[in-house]
Formats: sequence, structure tokens, C-alpha cells
Amino acid sequence: MQHLIKLGLHKHAWLIEILILRRSNLKFDLETLLFFTTMQHKNKMTSRKKSLIALLFTTNASFFYPEVGSARNVTVQEMCRWLKDLKHQRKMCERRKGLPQLLQQIRSLTVKSCQLQFQYEQWNCSTMHMKKFFKKIYRETAFMYSLATSAFMYVIAQACVEGKLSNCQCAGHPKSDNPLKWDWGGCSVNTKYASTFVEKFLQLKRKGDNPNNIMKYNSEVGLRITRHNTKKVCKCHGLSGSCTQRICYKSLRPFDEVAKNLTALYHKAIQVEPDNNIHDISRHKKKKQLLFLDSSPNFCESYRNSAFSTTGRRCRDIDNCATLCCSNDYITVTKLVSQKCNCEWKNISSFQLKCDGCQREETEYYCK
Repeated sequence: MQHLIKLGLHKHAWLIEILILRRSNLKFDLETLLFFTTMQHKNKMTSRKKSLIALLFTTNASFFYPEVGSARNVTVQEMCRWLKDLKHQRKMCERRKGLPQLLQQIRSLTVKSCQLQFQYEQWNCSTMHMKKFFKKIYRETAFMYSLATSAFMYVIAQACVEGKLSNCQCAGHPKSDNPLKWDWGGCSVNTKYASTFVEKFLQLKRKGDNPNNIMKYNSEVGLRITRHNTKKVCKCHGLSGSCTQRICYKSLRPFDEVAKNLTALYHKAIQVEPDNNIHDISRHKKKKQLLFLDSSPNFCESYRNSAFSTTGRRCRDIDNCATLCCSNDYITVTKLVSQKCNCEWKNISSFQLKCDGCQREETEYYCK
């Protein structure tokens, strides 16, 4: 038993008793015990509690939009029922006015943005067969965590500006560097509040095991990208349309820019070792890099062995077909597209524009 305590295996008393009852060779039994302990560590991802991010991608949309079109009013409890296994998140969902509706927006923005970014890649972020990507930490898993967290912060920050979330205020303004020409005013986006809210909701500051620490790190990358996704917007004020002074405020850039930045990080993501990821996290903390543990599946091989394939998927161009179609053939489709042409002003004073209707050929490529 002293040897077991040194190995840190004294907590596995149930397995030790079995080994003793078997009266097998102790050395062999210790190796067996070590094997089972190692396998338990490797499989920890599959047995741990499901995360909110995983639910966003894997939960049926009907849980987010219960009884759409129904004449009766849907209760807050029904709108938050998809969080039934997450006590902390469900409690916040039910208590914070406006949050259930925002979670619906977050889910929609996350999934649509993911599918838009990967529409021309073998993995296209389809919600079909999505659960397997949360049993391990693939490159794709790291991306989905960072994207979903970014979408969460983005929606919350925008909701504060629009007054859709209770107890949320506009950001404070610093001093203008030239108050005679412009000054701060209006409602600036409160990225600091939004970031703190998301950290609390997702419990990013809570200590966890190594796999959870990597996912929290990837989520924090998403937060950092979104914090820097703001711009200064100014509006003119003055008599008769003159711009004697400009009032400026901070606003969010389109979320598509966040998604593009995270997609670039996806392609440059770094694979780390399971036992050394705490060191890797601290080493990459100041950098904006996504981390993952497991090599991605061979998507072409997976598609050949299942009903889900790239057949019918549209390519960006012929070169893209070579990778998207998994070296299979593609078909070319030519169609006529209507568009306006030969436009000229009909009446300049009323800004009326007259255009002819024209057609042009457009070529599209699809995987066979």
C-alpha cells in the first residue's frame, strides 16, 4: 500500500481490492492499475460535465425557440430549459430580464458565423455530428469555444447600448484630445461590463482540470479579440447642417470581422501536450493563439464511411474543389443572373435613377 500511496493511487481502493482478490503478481497488477488510471485521465473529456458552449452547438433549435408561432406567452423557465443541467447558468438566465432572448441571439450568431467562415472547407461547422467535437479538444473545438464566447460578449455589449438587458449601462467617456472640434457623448459600447458578465456567466475564473483550463484559455482569446473590435463613430452637430462640433462614441465593428480574425487563429492554432498544457497556456497567454490537444479527424475518410459527405457542396472556385471535394470530381453549373445596367439619372433633383435589366452568365462548381 505504501508503494501505491507514493504513486498517488491509494484513492483507487476499489480496484486494489479486486487485484488482491485475484492474487495475481503485484508488479503486473500495479501496471494494470497504472494503465486504467492513465486511460481514465485520457477519457476525462468524455465524462466531464457538458459545457454551455457545447450546448450552443448541439442543442436542437426548438429548445431555444419553444413553441414558435404559438398564441400563448412562453415563460422564462421554458426559454431557459435547455440549461437544465447547468445550475449556475440557468439561474442567471431565469433571473436576469432580457437574457433568455439574448441567449437565442447568441446561439444564432455563433452557428451562422461559424458556418459562414467554413462554408468552403471540408469541415463546415454543420450541426450534424457535432457532439463528437466536444468529446476531445480538436482545433475545431478550440475555434468554437473562442467564437461562441466572442458572440456572447458582442451580443451582451450591443444589448447594453440598445437597453435590452437590465442593470446594464453605457460606458464612461474619457476626455477629448480636442474638445473644440469634437467631444465624447451618446452611449458608448461597454465592453468592460460585457466581458465581466460573460466571465461570470461562463465561470471562466473558476478553477478546473487541464482540459477545462485550455477551453477557458481559448474563450479568453475570444474575449480579447472582441474587446479590440470597437471603432469611434462621430456625428455632426450645428445650425443648418453645419458641422461646428462632432459628438463621438465607441461602437462595435461588424461581428464578421471578429469571426474572420478567429478563423485566421484557427489555421495557426498550436497543438500542446496534455500534461504540459498549463505551462503552454502561461507561455501563450500574452499572445492571441488558440490551443488544442487532439489532431483533427480525417474528414474525407469520415465522409466516405458515413452518410454525411461533401456531395452537393459548392466550391469557391476550381482550386477549392480539389480540397473540398476530397479529390473527387466536381460538376460545373452555368446560369443566368439578372442585374441592373446602363443606369442614368432620370431626375437629378429627386434623385431618380433609371436602369436597364441585363443578364450575365455565372459559373458555379459543386462536388459530385
